[in-house]
Amino acid sequence: MKLKFIFLGKKNSESFNSFMIQYLKRLNGYTKSEVLFFSEKNEIKLGKKVLAHIKIGDFFIILDERGQCMNTLDYAQFIREKTENYDSIIFLVGGAFGVPKSIVDRCHAFISLSKMTFPHLVARLILLEQTYRAFTILNNHPYHHE
Repeated sequence: MKLKFIFLGKKNSESFNSFMIQYLKRLNGYTKSEVLFFSEKNEIKLGKKVLAHIKIGDFFIILDERGQCMNTLDYAQFIREKTENYDSIIFLVGGAFGVPKSIVDRCHAFISLSKMTFPHLVARLILLEQTYRAFTILNNHPYHHE
């Protein structure tokens, strides 16, 4: 099982990078994880670059404010189901101008972190933390408290 986080738009500031690296290191204790950044402005080129990373057997998720909203325990079960049935889970957080249609058309699910809207940098960090939290729940690690 592998997790791939694809982030569109500008790269993170150094302060956000340190937090992201911390959660990636923690996630790598459970499963292989990587982050990819794409800042291509041309939608056709961007679509091709992103879609090259999505293979048959992968489960592809786009974060969207209109997507399915879950609590932490439901998200952990969602992750469990996908890890049991797919080779990789690929998450995509769009940039300021959204996600090109060619990418949206390949998506298997849309999820929302909240009914609130977050800046893309914050959404990236929340996604990594919640995914790490889901893996700790699934592995009975005491990080998450009820």
